[in-house]
Amino acid sequence: MGGNKPRIRKNRNSVLRQRLLIAGLAGFLLFDVALVSFALTPSKPSATVGTAAEPVETTTPTAEPSDTGQPVVEPVETPAITSPPPNRILTALDASTLWRATTGGCPAATATPELSTDAGETWRAFDASKGTDASSILSIYVSSKSEASLVTLTAGDCTPQRVTTFVAGAQWQEYPDRVGSNWYVDPTDRATVHSPAGSFTAPCSAVIALAPRTDSTAALLCSDGTLFRTGDGAATYGPGVALSGAANLTVSDDGYIIVATDQAGCAGAQLLATSEEPDGELSPTGCREAEVTPGDLALASAGGIVWLWAGDVVSSSSDGGTTWQ
Repeated sequence: MGGNKPRIRKNRNSVLRQRLLIAGLAGFLLFDVALVSFALTPSKPSATVGTAAEPVETTTPTAEPSDTGQPVVEPVETPAITSPPPNRILTALDASTLWRATTGGCPAATATPELSTDAGETWRAFDASKGTDASSILSIYVSSKSEASLVTLTAGDCTPQRVTTFVAGAQWQEYPDRVGSNWYVDPTDRATVHSPAGSFTAPCSAVIALAPRTDSTAALLCSDGTLFRTGDGAATYGPGVALSGAANLTVSDDGYIIVATDQAGCAGAQLLATSEEPDGELSPTGCREAEVTPGDLALASAGGIVWLWAGDVVSSSSDGGTTWQ
């Protein structure tokens, strides 16, 4: 009996050590969990530490100041000057015979051309709408002292037709089937040019004036003032020549004459001459000093004389516009 007692105490000590070891391990695990939990808990930032992201600016940025302290303003592109289609037509046969007309919208406008047989001193008006259904006049062609033709729009449906007089304006007859032999631009489609060779796309989106020399050669003005010339009935064109303020043009003995406004050194209507060559340059020839309106300018030339219709006056020049009568 006495020899078994030491073994029982030894077993009890071993059990005690195991319990203490388990308790210590459990305590360590609890402490470790507490540390991890503390580490994962977010802390509030200090009020004196600027570590937070700054807010993004959402307002429209203003212009940066220049060296002078003034805001730098980006340059604004100035739109091109646009010239309106002329509402006047002037055509000369020779030094004494001229035809002129005003035009307007179809079908309200009437065809009332005027004839002068004394170089523009006096004028006689005719009613070309009577019996022809003619409305807006697009162009005037003069064949002789007694024969002249108008390309007009019909009042009925505003389609182009040709109206002709063989008795100096006393009587008119419509010839709708002959309009194809003339040059003209229909106001409803200024991007197309009609010539005796057919209908062709213009070199710009809006042709405002047309000056034919023959069935195949002509010049035209675009609304931005660019001049184009053709030698094959409007099928192709030469390079454009820009002239800001160009208002109208006509044929001359050896080329074309353009009238323009807002030109340096000319307080009125500036005349410029050019050849019929597709790339001919423009040369200023004279100035008519007067109060002018671009849409109310028309000019004609024949026998070395230039006529300019500006305001209520038709004036003439025999020296290219240097002097006027």
